Amino acid sequence: MSASSQDIAGSRPQGTIVAGRPMPDFKRIEVEPLTGACGCEIRGVDVSKPLDEATLAEVMLAFEHFLIIVFRDQKLTCEQHKAFSRYFGELTELPQAPTYDGHSDMQEVRREADEPSSVVPSFEHFHTDSPFLERPPSCIVMRALDVPRYGGDTAFSSTYLAYEDLSEGLQKVLEGLRIVYSGKDIWAKNASLAKDKQLRLRESHNFSEEQLENIHPAVRRHPRTGRKSLYVTRAYFKRFVGWSEEESRALLDYLQTLPHRLQYQCRVKWRPDTLIVWDNRFLLHRGIHDFQRERRHLVRTTVIGERPI
Repeated sequence: MSASSQDIAGSRPQGTIVAGRPMPDFKRIEVEPLTGACGCEIRGVDVSKPLDEATLAEVMLAFEHFLIIVFRDQKLTCEQHKAFSRYFGELTELPQAPTYDGHSDMQEVRREADEPSSVVPSFEHFHTDSPFLERPPSCIVMRALDVPRYGGDTAFSSTYLAYEDLSEGLQKVLEGLRIVYSGKDIWAKNASLAKDKQLRLRESHNFSEEQLENIHPAVRRHPRTGRKSLYVTRAYFKRFVGWSEEESRALLDYLQTLPHRLQYQCRVKWRPDTLIVWDNRFLLHRGIHDFQRERRHLVRTTVIGERPI
């Protein structure tokens, strides 16, 4: 090797940076990053069976690092789906999400071939699920039953990266802000829409009015690593505490442009029996309804999270 070649090699950073941090080492599972921002596909794991301690530890490491982990060709019963989900924590119900096949702790995202895309809540905006709850979901475990031949992907955007790219001045402003999130009025708003514009919502639930509205920080931290993330989403947003609605919307409008930056994103193509786990705390997501005259049916469990800090 020539001296110039050695200089070039020596100038390269040690270790691969992906998802904003050095790539971890994996020995029990095969991990393929999907983008430089977030997301990976895991091979060599059958989630229908109990995982040994070492394999589970690497799955959890991949989840913490990449925020989205994708498993292909996982034929699961509902009970197997729930058993795997419990590795991530306690399952919870959601007041607004339709339940699946009599399972109160499973939800479905379904659009029939003859239905408009509007039946699926929040499909056209990047969002985090249920931020109005005192303990919003930590993660979602979703599995594909029926998917279009083309289209119907789910896109994700890292709110770690969105926060870390902000100016120091705006970071400081946001770290002092709290947000009122409320799900109290979603059923009344839905009922006021024309029939063909209404969302498919759960018809009844056991949540109180007080449980459907909470205040959370605009910047939240990972409870173990302390890494900071933007926690601002248009869905269920009412206002920043101490700000008027007009002032709040002006800042919100800017912050909602950030998830659309491609360098923060990952897009996952669904296939039958694909299983995805994503971190609902540090990602925004959205379904892409770029298909017509085909059915898209996904089922999911929701894992309860900690109160945002």
